[in-house]
Amino acid sequence: MTAPLLPRLPRDFRPLDLRGQRVLVLGLGTFGGGLGAALHLVREGASVTIADKRGAADLAPSLAALEGMKVRFCLGAHASDDEVAAADWIVASPAVPWDVPPLRAAARLKKPVESEITLLVRLLPCRWLGITGTNGKSTTTMLAMRTLAAAGRRVVGGGNLGGSLLDHWRDLAADDAVVLELSSFQLEHLGEIGLGPDVAVVTNVTHDHLDRHGTFAAYAEAKRQILTRAEVAVLPRADPTAREFALTTRAQVVWYGEEGAFGRDERGAKLRDERFARLDLDGEPDQESAPEVDFEPLALRGVHNRLNLLAAATAATRFAVPFAAAATAGFAAKPLARRLNEVARVGEVLFVDDSVSTSPPAVAVALRAYSGATHLIAGGYDKGIDPEPLLDAMVRNCRSVYLYGAVGPALAKRLEGRRSGASRADFRHACFPDLPAAFAAAAAAASGGETVLYSPGYASYDQFRNFTERGDLFCALVADHARRRA
Repeated sequence: MTAPLLPRLPRDFRPLDLRGQRVLVLGLGTFGGGLGAALHLVREGASVTIADKRGAADLAPSLAALEGMKVRFCLGAHASDDEVAAADWIVASPAVPWDVPPLRAAARLKKPVESEITLLVRLLPCRWLGITGTNGKSTTTMLAMRTLAAAGRRVVGGGNLGGSLLDHWRDLAADDAVVLELSSFQLEHLGEIGLGPDVAVVTNVTHDHLDRHGTFAAYAEAKRQILTRAEVAVLPRADPTAREFALTTRAQVVWYGEEGAFGRDERGAKLRDERFARLDLDGEPDQESAPEVDFEPLALRGVHNRLNLLAAATAATRFAVPFAAAATAGFAAKPLARRLNEVARVGEVLFVDDSVSTSPPAVAVALRAYSGATHLIAGGYDKGIDPEPLLDAMVRNCRSVYLYGAVGPALAKRLEGRRSGASRADFRHACFPDLPAAFAAAAAAASGGETVLYSPGYASYDQFRNFTERGDLFCALVADHARRRA
């Protein structure tokens, strides 16, 4: 659902002196944001109550970090109206839906609502870069940190990467650079207050999180909030939603993308022949003689990662880092966990973990990164996203497809009607109850020189707590398969 206009603390609020303030934290979680906010509030002298629907067993790591601190807990249920009324203001985890009873009560009682990311951004003493997108934002954030470091400045990353920078903000200086990965949930909080990065990067905007936002329009609007106060917006030229963003932003728009996405004489950061990149901007010195940079040495696989580096290097130039130096700094980057990680070769079959993939378009991108025969494992919880592009990619790019989980039967039924359109007569697919069964079938079908790609394309929480847990299982299955083959 769309974020409501909740009461907020003033835009110029600086959460420095929190002594004696009564703060209710909604959503402790285990990812780091809720915990980071709670630790910060307690250490700054606030009177803190933490509420989370989950019980102590599920929250054990976060509770251990708070052991011995003066905190009141309300676990296993929503915070009551009385607890909301007793708070001076509230810190809500971005993962907490807007329609939960405590936030409805906050709106009714006119209690200001903040989040971990809004508290952090209010405290930053330096210019910062924000990165969002449906896919690729974590990798682009990592690459941006490397490209900015090429100038020798200190770079700190955070946001949706996990953890919290709240307890480290005092270590930051005015000439540092902060890079924050921002989810649509976090951007709803920032945009409503009118806060945002100095430089904004969007990787892409495709259908996702419709179970939370309700419509694609609401999801896209949440993403658009990254441009709220940006001086510069680095946007993907081929993305239709990003083109709509450009029509309303006051930021200087710098386009990036494959050369074919640009119009004649249109300026921007361009990738030619999926390999050679050049930054060509109006008003920039020596642009006509700016050399192309060969992206072939980039260790990350796939044209999508070359575009991620192109976006990161382009953003780095807004922090006075030369484009060529920025791009070169990203060449040695290794894949982040669960993002096209090549786990092992077993009998000359390559096994790839892309378990972070939670939307159908992400699978299509992953398939484009691998040539040759690919055996895809996909499935999970359906967030209400149209699977048609994924079905097309499966038929076009896969030797075989192994489906599992809640969405498996429905995908298998729709895929059955497309088998006649497969480019290979031996294209096949099957549906299984869980990941181990799907893996066993894929591993048995693959032969030397082929790839088994685990790119689920759907959320994990029909059978797993998160994408990390399902990635761990896939890697364990690969290890067991290797032992049995040895």
